[in-house]
Amino acid sequence: MGKAVALRKEEQTPRHELTAEDLAEQARKVLEIKNTIMKSGVHYGTVNGCKKPSLFKPGAEKLCAAFMLKPEFQTSSMEDPERTINWEKYDYKARKQVSGTTQGFINYESSCTLVHIPTGEVWAKNVGGNCNNFEDKFRSQNPYNLMNTVEKMAEKRALVAAVLIGTALSDLFTQDIEDMAYFNGKNTPEVEPRKVAAKDKPEKKASKPKAAGRPEDSENSVRLATDKQVAYIKAMIKKQKIPELDFFSIWVEDFDHWEGIPFHKVNDVLAWIRDR
Repeated sequence: MGKAVALRKEEQTPRHELTAEDLAEQARKVLEIKNTIMKSGVHYGTVNGCKKPSLFKPGAEKLCAAFMLKPEFQTSSMEDPERTINWEKYDYKARKQVSGTTQGFINYESSCTLVHIPTGEVWAKNVGGNCNNFEDKFRSQNPYNLMNTVEKMAEKRALVAAVLIGTALSDLFTQDIEDMAYFNGKNTPEVEPRKVAAKDKPEKKASKPKAAGRPEDSENSVRLATDKQVAYIKAMIKKQKIPELDFFSIWVEDFDHWEGIPFHKVNDVLAWIRDR
């Protein structure tokens, strides 16, 4: 007779119940890993104004290695070659808005399951991530040149979400802020803008005419980026190693200080940073 081989436990096996001591030890281990092995800007990133750092893909992979977790992905795609989207973006060389139409919609859905290698236990099951070429940073590009990028982005989002859930780290880290809903394809971030009284605004060399009928363009106030948006822009500039002087020289016609970034320019600024 041949040698008996132990069968791998079914992936459906639920994770064993953890005691309070287990959870305390797990939290201690994560903090030790974060403080001794993980590097800010590589494995996670801290954004001013946000309480928790964002976990990046390399950080999620480090935690998988530390806890001996094997990520398993199930990814599916959907294509609609007839679907179109009209888009606008800022041409930084011409200093003007340009528009176009992209035909062909590609969407990837990915789910990630984390399996504990020594025991076969499932720590997180079918945690989802999604990405498509109509998102703001992809929509002006040829969709069929982006298939691999969009697929990998969906898997990255699924992995990070699974690690946060499976290792109970949502109180320490958050999802990568670049993937948060108010920065991933909306025409304007869905957050309440802050306003500043006209008498408190710094003087500018010239002002642009404002469209009538918009409440944010009243005589007493102007619509500005939120503190969180400004903090995120600062963090992205630092991440891309863009000097502040260079940044403001590019955007001097629109604003020349952090507190003066217009609300409607936030997505244009972020797109410019990503294009660098």
